[in-house]
Amino acid sequence: MNDERFAGHLLNVKNDEITLRVDDIEGLKTLFRRGKIDFDLKPHSIELVSPLQQRKAYAMIRDIGEYQGFEQRYEFENLKQHLKSQFCHESSYRKFSLSNCHKDIATEFISWLVEYCFYFGIPFEFKDLANTFDTGRQVYLCLVHKRCTCCGSTRNIQINHEDTVGIGNNRTHLDHRGHRLEALCNLHHHEFHQLGPTSFAAKWHFHGVKLNDDQLVSLKLMSRKQMQEFDLQYEQERLAEKLRYDHEKR
Repeated sequence: MNDERFAGHLLNVKNDEITLRVDDIEGLKTLFRRGKIDFDLKPHSIELVSPLQQRKAYAMIRDIGEYQGFEQRYEFENLKQHLKSQFCHESSYRKFSLSNCHKDIATEFISWLVEYCFYFGIPFEFKDLANTFDTGRQVYLCLVHKRCTCCGSTRNIQINHEDTVGIGNNRTHLDHRGHRLEALCNLHHHEFHQLGPTSFAAKWHFHGVKLNDDQLVSLKLMSRKQMQEFDLQYEQERLAEKLRYDHEKR
């Protein structure tokens, strides 16, 4: 549905050679491996939709279409127009084109497509999502819909604590409040513990999110009763510590 295009930023000019920083080096490398080494260049406004945003939007529309069993090009084109119209109706935006719309419209449209897929349980390719969508929102939606934040899998999903589980917590009675949480499949949960929090976040470009009490209860990660029990335990521990401190001062 869209030609391969890349956005770049000029870094240096020396005689007839230029140095560019591109938005999707891996995608460009893929074209190199296919033997494509000649490209056309044209000025691009930073206010307009980027090629990376275009690729992500078209990829998600393709994923939605394939999920619905579409095979013909005209079916995908009709789907694209339908999704854009539905987005405009819900967001009050006017009709727009993915070829030249403002980057903010593209960002919101991609966000809308992501939430559409989460809501209807449509699997989609997570590649480049970190560059085109609010990663914090992505992590939260994966928790809500029990999908791996790395790969989108819905099998063997586990809640991972990015921060160290400290005093007052264990694996059978866990206080999730104040911890950065993320949903991971068994494979990526194992990878997290192999790499460690810093390297894992650097590789996958996201961090866990902290949930408020209502969200924890809604996701059935904790009950109000558990929260009250933890609060009582912490208060008892603080009181015991104060008594020890007062005793040592005497």
